[in-house]
Amino acid sequence: MAVTYNKIPELINDMRVYREGNDDCIGVAEIQLPKFTSMTQTIDGVGVGGEVDSPIVGHYSSTECTINWRVPTKSGMIMSGGNAVAIEIRGAIQLWDSSLNKYVIEPARFIIRGKAKEYDPGKLKPANTSDSSNTIEVTYYKATINNETVREVDKYAGKDIVDGVDLMADVREALGY
Repeated sequence: MAVTYNKIPELINDMRVYREGNDDCIGVAEIQLPKFTSMTQTIDGVGVGGEVDSPIVGHYSSTECTINWRVPTKSGMIMSGGNAVAIEIRGAIQLWDSSLNKYVIEPARFIIRGKAKEYDPGKLKPANTSDSSNTIEVTYYKATINNETVREVDKYAGKDIVDGVDLMADVREALGY
């Protein structure tokens, strides 16, 4: 078996987007995955040399996902008005494996659930894209790379899993659930 010590991730070769399990999101130009910014509390006082903004484990500021479309679509319009949203993004990550001297593909899967926060139909101009977009308030996120779950956040269930470690397990135990 060849050693895989030098697999260099290069790009997303291709992707598909599924809404509620249906392959009806043809026309997506790109997706901005959610950014997780920890909520913080400023800590100061005896034993602290000044102030420290301490992250609150498992608590995040508003977390958004943006879907950009080439043109207005039915799928984009349905994801509006505060409606519940569930999408799955499947990607093919292209890597160069120098030990095999060839390209290899690894699967990537992102599951996003939340609420439709904003819909922008964009602009209309002949022979152009419209730059339509949706903003989703993310309440659940799961990222799987090469069939391994590396990140899972469920804001309503108090779950925050990083590389198999549930950062909120002790909190849930302390609270009795």
